[in-house]
Amino acid sequence: MIDKIALITGASSGIGKATALELARQKYTLILVSQNERRGTQVIREIYKELPGAEAEFMPCDLADFSAVRQLAAKVQQRYSHLDVLINNAGILPGAHEITPDGFERSWATNHLGPFLLTNLLLDLVKQAPAGRIINVSSEAHRMGKIAFDPEKNEKKYSAFTAYCNSKLANVLFTYELARRLESTAVTVNALHPGVIASSFGQTGSGFLKFMFQLGRPFMSTPEKGASTVIYLATSPNVAQTTGLYFKNKKTVKSSKLSYNQALAQQLYQESEAQVKI
Repeated sequence: MIDKIALITGASSGIGKATALELARQKYTLILVSQNERRGTQVIREIYKELPGAEAEFMPCDLADFSAVRQLAAKVQQRYSHLDVLINNAGILPGAHEITPDGFERSWATNHLGPFLLTNLLLDLVKQAPAGRIINVSSEAHRMGKIAFDPEKNEKKYSAFTAYCNSKLANVLFTYELARRLESTAVTVNALHPGVIASSFGQTGSGFLKFMFQLGRPFMSTPEKGASTVIYLATSPNVAQTTGLYFKNKKTVKSSKLSYNQALAQQLYQESEAQVKI
């Protein structure tokens, strides 16, 4: 039997960590990706402590750094023959306006362009799996998003939450467009809302946003519960042939009206290709 292999970004904490632990229990070979090397290696140690026979390795990468994403993809391609599950989970809500070395607002780069690039670079590996699955962790915040193709570079008009919402809409649009492009293959592509999770997410926010996350923390869900829909999409035979949908609590739900705009999705895909230079 060929080992099932899963790559999870944002795997050093929260939903990503909870997903990694559960997939390890289900005997997946794991590639865990995070820019936080210390926490990432700690997750590997936790997996081996609970499951001494597990197969897992950590690969550091800042998804906002496109050269680092290319290096990550090359390393995965060298070491693995296929990829059964690609989980684009990493996401940030930035604490301040920041432009990356590649010239993009950080949440746009981390939440959309980095995963877009990684997915495209690893697509051939996913196609090599008997039934590859691509899972994009979005958010209900996408309902407040709009798409600007040169986003949030004006610091005076910058809103971290608006930038986050826009990037989460991009996740859904990308999911639907990629699913359409892969209709003739065995690869499925779906997006999901994990719930509002009590994790390190939001701690990098500033001012009012950080205060609201701290205030609401007692009412938030656990990372394990947030990971349940991710794990369902990664492993359940019920969704083995389900593609191009948006999930919440393991059920399909309608995403925003704007997310179904096919012309916008196609334009976003083309603009994203140009932005990451593929």
